[in-house]
Amino acid sequence: MRGNHSSIAALAGITVLASMSIFAADLSTSAPAASAGARSERRGDDDRRDHHDLDGSVWVVNRDLGELTIFDARSGKPIRQLGVGAGAHDICISEQVHKAYIAAETLNQVTTVDTRTLEIDTIDVGPLPHHFEPSRDGKTIYVTLASHTPGVGAPQYATINTEDNSVAYVTSSNNPLARSHGPYPSRDGQTVYIAHDTGDELTAVDTPTGTIDFSVGPIVRAEEVIQTRAGTFLWVSSRGDGSVKRIKIGRNEMPKSIPVGVQPESLMLTPSERTLVVSLRGMPAALAFVDTVNLSLQGTLPIAGAGTAGDLAVMTPDGRYVFATFDFATANSTNKGGVAVVHVPTRTVVATWSYPGTGRPHGVWYSASKPRY
Repeated sequence: MRGNHSSIAALAGITVLASMSIFAADLSTSAPAASAGARSERRGDDDRRDHHDLDGSVWVVNRDLGELTIFDARSGKPIRQLGVGAGAHDICISEQVHKAYIAAETLNQVTTVDTRTLEIDTIDVGPLPHHFEPSRDGKTIYVTLASHTPGVGAPQYATINTEDNSVAYVTSSNNPLARSHGPYPSRDGQTVYIAHDTGDELTAVDTPTGTIDFSVGPIVRAEEVIQTRAGTFLWVSSRGDGSVKRIKIGRNEMPKSIPVGVQPESLMLTPSERTLVVSLRGMPAALAFVDTVNLSLQGTLPIAGAGTAGDLAVMTPDGRYVFATFDFATANSTNKGGVAVVHVPTRTVVATWSYPGTGRPHGVWYSASKPRY
């Protein structure tokens, strides 16, 4: 879910039933050849610039070690490591309030890190905070709960007010067995879309009233959701059947389903919105590229070697790069996961950063700035 946000008018009463069926920080690492279908996302610009002109930082959490590592986006060198709580799962940053928010899932807490000073605080949020997304104005953080734990909690998500750290809880589904997994707020802040892994459902919640405006399902293990800029379509990753679904808002019609590979999760739209990039949780770690015009899979790109599993990914605002985490499904004293830096126009891995420790890197976020401590 780390792509472009869009605004949308509130809708009501829509129900769609869909029948769904290596790793040292060596920046000279050779990359896989570009796929035949690779092309620039910008008209008249082949974008031959490389990752060395990147600014900012990449923030990665390790769910086994309960820690955060901040990488320099240009060199891939670790800037700082911090303990952020057991079960550190996902991360997002509100640039407006200069804070990172990390789900310390095991502790039923959200850890905050000041992005300039690296000062740490905690907020009680539960049960089992899982995935994040900030509102466009940076004033609200949306947090999903108990995503993979049926029988724990309720079908709801939490909101964090970034000004005073107050927490509120909102019902996300009328199905008592559903559990929220991936949130996505609309550009105007009037709607938040919630993908439910447990419950196989996508819902739209009116943020001023908390009313569930519509539900789409079944979408087998609905993981993440993203909206097009014009607000016409939603894209949803269906981890359970290896596809992404395109849903036209306001139409009582079957979603368009495109097979992409094993266990799709993170969704990222390029600025032109002609390509959807999808992280795949299977082995080996990979990304998929979907042609959003022709509704077809353009190809997949392995981003790490044999034995690795894919995790989450984030795209830079200009659509040029994706930072994708990967791990070795079984943690031990020698296997280290890391971050693959993918140049989107040419679909090549231009760098691989080793995580400075064992365990499973998972949540990832890109910031155009760096800590000032």
